[in-house]
Amino acid sequence: MRKRAAPSAHLTCSFVSIALLCAVLCLFSCASDQRPQAVLNWTPRTVPAEQPVQTVPTVPIVSKKSDTVPTWAEAYLAGGVRAVERLSAYRNAYVFIKENKGNNPATLKQWTERFLVERDFPRMVARRAQNRLERNITTYPDNEYGVFFENAVKAFSDARYENAVRFDDFWVKKPVVAEDGGEDRHEYLFLIMVIIEKRKLTDQINAILSTIPLIPQPTNSQLNAISHVRATFFTGF
Repeated sequence: MRKRAAPSAHLTCSFVSIALLCAVLCLFSCASDQRPQAVLNWTPRTVPAEQPVQTVPTVPIVSKKSDTVPTWAEAYLAGGVRAVERLSAYRNAYVFIKENKGNNPATLKQWTERFLVERDFPRMVARRAQNRLERNITTYPDNEYGVFFENAVKAFSDARYENAVRFDDFWVKKPVVAEDGGEDRHEYLFLIMVIIEKRKLTDQINAILSTIPLIPQPTNSQLNAISHVRATFFTGF
């Protein structure tokens, strides 16, 4: 009768195989734990210093045109037109906002309906240009610039700005605190927003500034002031 072969050799091989498998798995696990972490391929955007830190209206709103206040209206109520222009959506545009206030919303609504960009926008540009010319001067504008001042304001008002677009309008009803100790009241504020591409308005304004007639001839001091304001006009415009 033939003797059955001892199974020790087969068992030994099995144990060796299992041990090698365990070692491989252990090394793979350690390597996986030590793999480099994923690196972000983008840099979180930081808010520039000139961005408005608050776009919430500085006064409480009793009622408004719609449930959601547009971002531009929030920015305007908090910080004026400069705050709107600092918003990323309008960084390539000049923003102009016409406002009207009163107690009769029906009348104010008619005002918004009668607003025409072709007629009213040149006046908005002229007013903003006038404010720019009057900034940082030490005397009256006519003394500072001579005839240039009056002619410039008129030229801005008479110009046609074909690229201006009425972008939006909005209204809010807000409380008004009486300064004389009288009874507080509410007031409607209607806003009309007009935008124009910054590059196109810049080109048109430069063309206007370069063709303003200077008759009678300004003094040397006035000519220096005119040259300076032409070169730096868009600083603070």
